Amino acid sequence: MSMKAPDLVAFGEVALDIMLAGVDRVPRRWSVLGKAKAARIFTAGAAGYVAECFVRLGGRASIAGKIGNDAAGRFILDDLKQCGVTTEQLLIEQDFSTEISTVIVYKDGNKSSVVSDILPLRLDEFDRESLVSGGAFHFAGYLLYPGLWRRRMIPLFKLAERKGQFVSVDPQMSATGDWSTPFQGILDHIDLLLLDEEEAKRVSRKERTVDAIENLLRRGPQIVTVKAGRKGCIVGQGDSIRAIRAYRTNPISTIGAGDAFDAAFIYGFLQGWAFEKIARFANVAAAISTTEYGCATAIPRAKTVESISEKYYRRN
Repeated sequence: MSMKAPDLVAFGEVALDIMLAGVDRVPRRWSVLGKAKAARIFTAGAAGYVAECFVRLGGRASIAGKIGNDAAGRFILDDLKQCGVTTEQLLIEQDFSTEISTVIVYKDGNKSSVVSDILPLRLDEFDRESLVSGGAFHFAGYLLYPGLWRRRMIPLFKLAERKGQFVSVDPQMSATGDWSTPFQGILDHIDLLLLDEEEAKRVSRKERTVDAIENLLRRGPQIVTVKAGRKGCIVGQGDSIRAIRAYRTNPISTIGAGDAFDAAFIYGFLQGWAFEKIARFANVAAAISTTEYGCATAIPRAKTVESISEKYYRRN
């Protein structure tokens, strides 16, 4: 780790995104050519996006995950260092290839992706004291790692609790199709659970978003936040559930917007802000992240996001 402890340790998925935007069609034959309006390459994965967005806001972030010893891995390592993310806990795996995701954004706004193998993670590969050395620990992509489900994470969560560290989890997509049972026994060790509407319903097994939040809060987390895209977000804490309307922009790409939201929400919490202010701040950061390709590219410093948020919600 660096001499100065990070504000955030982002643990989990690290990958390379190859983004094709404005795609007219995906051909099924070599003789037919599909066209894209733009093509970009980004350091990605749930942890990669969160770490970079957090640093763009002005925080100190360390990343803990795994890449391969290949060209994609070297690109990620160099890019993270240039961004200012601490990489001492980014493991380089000699026998596996770096995860690569090809993201296709069609002209009509729909999107799809094709992902290579996700490199498995084990806690015994990492220095646990370093994982909980900062102000917050965020598990980005929990459901992507079946080897860490349920009670396997509890020793680390307990260590984080003893050190007074804020613990957050974002499930992402399930690697096996199982959404609910992986959370059994761990929700009461999590301070903040961040999900989108589909994830909230699947993890809680409830049909309505509000019912999902109520169910999950009863199972342990202090805060449950549901990201609802153009509708904004819904934040539950204790007996209170509040919907915070979205900040409006003209999006170019929504890839990684949820990770930008996560980074901003954690950043705001570490500042000691009230929850409504945090949610508004995260809404604005996530919305701004969609105005350029690559969710971290457009995000300004926290002071700018905070100023935009205060002006917008005061007027609206």
